[in-house]
Amino acid sequence: MIIGSGLIANTFSQYINDYEKIIFASGVSNSSESRLNEFQREKELLSSTIQNNPNKTLIYFSTCAFDDKYFSESSYLIHKKEMELWIFNNVPSYYIFRIPQLIGSKNETQLLGFLNSKIQKETKFTLFDIERNLIDIEFLKKSVNYIIENKLLVNQKINISYPQNIKVKRIVEIFEQIHNKSAIYEIEKINGSFIINNSDLVNQIFHKLNLIKPDFFESKLKKYYG
Repeated sequence: MIIGSGLIANTFSQYINDYEKIIFASGVSNSSESRLNEFQREKELLSSTIQNNPNKTLIYFSTCAFDDKYFSESSYLIHKKEMELWIFNNVPSYYIFRIPQLIGSKNETQLLGFLNSKIQKETKFTLFDIERNLIDIEFLKKSVNYIIENKLLVNQKINISYPQNIKVKRIVEIFEQIHNKSAIYEIEKINGSFIINNSDLVNQIFHKLNLIKPDFFESKLKKYYG
């Protein structure tokens, strides 16, 4: 069973006729979201989905931004924390997958879509001197499927993040190569850190599935934005 119709929902389409699992991919995905009605929509949809399917295993997608110490806690993070707690208290069988930013989005409200657009259009922007974590949808799909199919880490919060971060300035350099244009920006230094701790088992799964590559960020950004 799949709730949602976007990128994540389409990626896990093999579960559409699965009567034991729910892929819940209709939640708030924009980390800049602040509208209470959007948060309430997700709460109500999740609640009704569980009420109507009490014996199914829930697969819920949350965020690695809980570990982002560069910025103060946002309305989005408070909401995601509430959703995770609600699942813990109300769902007998679940997986909560915390994920970072997905490579491939052209949505300009998200970092990669924003940078891609600014560099393509040669528009000036502010470059935050921080680190981010990126994976692509195939990385997410293979990792999540392996964990679910092997019934690992049930009823846990699971970070699915790349084992290393990338500087935003390096992302900009890769986009400059892709578009053969020079970015126009001013740098803003922000103090903080972004340290995501994957479990040893999850990192072992990444290596088992051959997902870790020496040129991961470069190759993936060029694949999706080239």
